[in-house]
Amino acid sequence: MQKTKASPNWKAWGQTDQGRKRHNNEDRILCDPDRGIFVVADGMGGEAAGEVAAQQAVDFIGTRLSSETGTVARRLREAIAGANNEIYRLASQNSEWHGMACVLTAAVIENGILHVGHVGDSRLYRIQNNAIRKLTPDHSPVGQKEDSGELTELEAMRHPRRNEVFRDVGSQPHKPEDPDFVEYLQFPFERDAAFVFCSDGLSDMLSSREILGAVLENAGRPQAAVRSLIDKANAAGGKDNISVIVVESADFTTSTAKNTAVMGKSGRSASWFREPWAFLVYGIILSLLAISIFKSPAKPQVETPPIPSIRASVVLHVAPSGEHSTIAGALEAANDGDRIEVADGEYQEILKLKDGVDIFAKTPGKAVIHLTQALPNANAAVTAEGVKRAGIMGLAIKAEPSAALPVGIRLVNSNVSIVGVEVSGAVRTGIQVEGDSGSFLAGCYVHGNAGPGIVTSGTSIPIMTGNLIYANGLVRTQAAPGLYVTGNSVPEVRRNTFSGNGAEAIRLQKQELKEKMMDNLFINSRKTVLIEHIRQ
Repeated sequence: MQKTKASPNWKAWGQTDQGRKRHNNEDRILCDPDRGIFVVADGMGGEAAGEVAAQQAVDFIGTRLSSETGTVARRLREAIAGANNEIYRLASQNSEWHGMACVLTAAVIENGILHVGHVGDSRLYRIQNNAIRKLTPDHSPVGQKEDSGELTELEAMRHPRRNEVFRDVGSQPHKPEDPDFVEYLQFPFERDAAFVFCSDGLSDMLSSREILGAVLENAGRPQAAVRSLIDKANAAGGKDNISVIVVESADFTTSTAKNTAVMGKSGRSASWFREPWAFLVYGIILSLLAISIFKSPAKPQVETPPIPSIRASVVLHVAPSGEHSTIAGALEAANDGDRIEVADGEYQEILKLKDGVDIFAKTPGKAVIHLTQALPNANAAVTAEGVKRAGIMGLAIKAEPSAALPVGIRLVNSNVSIVGVEVSGAVRTGIQVEGDSGSFLAGCYVHGNAGPGIVTSGTSIPIMTGNLIYANGLVRTQAAPGLYVTGNSVPEVRRNTFSGNGAEAIRLQKQELKEKMMDNLFINSRKTVLIEHIRQ
């Protein structure tokens, strides 16, 4: 099963292969670039049962996701729960299918966000800036140990209990909202990234470094990347069915070429040695080396250190009585590539984001940074300064008047993905993007801040999509807009909703920026866009 398409925002290819050891293929995929829907399902149950479970899952999920009712998160949860219950029903009625189930990773791209529903040990990787990162946790004992750093990637790949899972689709009934069933995740669908969905038939055969290499070698050709990955997995033994989907965003090829050129100092650095005259150069260099070796005293051989393996990402858990009781404490312990999961509850603290670390709410909207009193040096509830890449997803930031919090989220010279975050109660502005920042704001609810909902300044170029910017700037003495664009900032503002803000929806200082304000919805706005005239 395979499909490819070059769309304005991505192109994709998916394929499944039986492998070298199995007599049938229990994997199924759905690769639908037209709708931005991708699913990898790995069947379990032996004989034909596993493939029945995987096929039922793919069919049911594809049908439910094609009906765009409800939020994407709701659609994914309902699709996976519905598939689960249908598989369970079929297994209950047919003794030959008893115990059948599957694991799967399903995703939908919508409004610049990759929404993911995940159960089991299939995987989703992101490749960006010539580096790879595993985005989905493994719902398995061995996978948990790998994610926590107790096992290296190689040790986990070779572990005899590698294929045991403690979550699956089909072995027992489930409701969409059941805890510890569907893991729902959000990631920005960034224009310079590629995403790899795969079954464990690939990830058990190839390391993340090998997966990275195959995709980079075939940048711009997802079909060739998928074929290369399957061939390499078969060459490594092909012990299981192998399913792969590669989705490349619009600028992935260009970004990869630029990074490679920087690393190699020249885009031609790898090809000059093929020229005929290069052999003459080689001869001269080798002759000089030979002379120096014979004339120089012998030196002890120094063993070349091995190339370090890619460190597995770790998920740190924050809960009042958990591994970490504060988000700040987890941030201090986190390393580049780690993720911090915040349990439901209220947290009275301020945060400084860290390079390469994502913070996400276990239940979107129910992990709340609730500031009720003034804290020392608290210019913002969340601050990022000089952060190259980080993320904050699903948290709510709420400040009471007694906290006198100037800013909800403040980004300075940083690139941060802020997805599904609520910000309210700041006395100056909800979200402030300063300096040379290029951040991504999507699906946020910015409301009830005394000043503007969002302010951009400096040379920042944030992308804002799908946000609700409501009832900000209602202080009578100085009514403020929903979005205020100042300085040389050039944000891209599309598909947002502005409603009930104290002044105009958007205030600009430059007429030419108006064309960047695309397809937004304005409700109860005194003026939609105001061009502010600045005295020279």
